Amino acid sequence: MAAPLSKKLVLITGASRGIGLSISQKFAHAGASLILVSRTKSHLDAALSTLPPPPPPPGGVIEHQAVAGDVGDPEFWEEVRRGCGKKLDILVNAAGITHYSLLMATKTETIQEVIRTNLTGSLLGCRAVVRGMVRARSGCIINISSALGIKAGMGSVAYAASKAGIIGLTRSLAAEVGSSGVRVNAILPGYIDTDITSGMTEGARKDALELTPMKRMGTAEEVADAAMFLALNRFANGSQVVLDGGFSAT
Repeated sequence: MAAPLSKKLVLITGASRGIGLSISQKFAHAGASLILVSRTKSHLDAALSTLPPPPPPPGGVIEHQAVAGDVGDPEFWEEVRRGCGKKLDILVNAAGITHYSLLMATKTETIQEVIRTNLTGSLLGCRAVVRGMVRARSGCIINISSALGIKAGMGSVAYAASKAGIIGLTRSLAAEVGSSGVRVNAILPGYIDTDITSGMTEGARKDALELTPMKRMGTAEEVADAAMFLALNRFANGSQVVLDGGFSAT
């Protein structure tokens, strides 16, 4: 039986750690050929070493690749468009940065960097690959948003605004290209146990667990499971998969 993602070429941003890395590992085990994107080449090389090789042709498309780049830079995405934009089957926009402070104390440069990486990076990525997908009448885009995009959180105004923007991007683009056979969906994780949340203070972690009915953080592997579902389900378009242990329901 063929692996479910064999013959699929997948580009994943933010792939060197956390959620992006877990999605990369899940998709690689499902037979996909991967292009991993992150800012730091050494981190990407370490991520590549954790992946099983793609199946040989005709199952595999290319060897796994690592590309260091800035997702907020239009020139980076222009290179992607020229290189693999016409061949890409799946794009996962998982690159992101977090920031916590009251808006009145947040520097302009910080706001700009959060929006540039989280929202603009996802917009540019979608724009770079969607034309090729429309022409092929096939393709899948998975955007990583956040439960804070739909639920208020003190100290997270800039971050929440960027992640809410990703939800709007996902829904609008799904409406634009769904008739062409291209699907666009989002995952909205809550508090996930990654290296980012490992830096939380003991008090902040306690507060996060109190706000989560399941009283635990999710795992990056659980988010990867949701990404696999969206990659394979042919009727999922414009979906928002909330994966937060009930955080946004309270």
